[in-house]
Amino acid sequence: MPARNEGRYDHLFAQLRRRMAESGEWDRICAQLRQQLNESGWRDDFKNRCKEELARTNEGVSFESLMDEFRPQAEAAVSPAVKEHIKSMIRRYVESQVES
Repeated sequence: MPARNEGRYDHLFAQLRRRMAESGEWDRICAQLRQQLNESGWRDDFKNRCKEELARTNEGVSFESLMDEFRPQAEAAVSPAVKEHIKSMIRRYVESQVES
């Protein structure tokens, strides 16, 4: 029975994701996230970390290997305030789309 519910939730998630993209809400949320990450210095910090890693290794480093190495650190470094603001934007959108 749980697998059946998972499929239902996957379907609802896909519908909401499609609506967000079609309405432009996804782009607005992404723009807000980019702005907040830039303002907090997060972007510059990880850009510099990647440059340091590239300088440290003399061999070519692929984008994928940089992502594998830095993704957990990058996700953990997003401030709680930024996370909460973006989650609240998503929550408001979802609530506006869910039928009462």
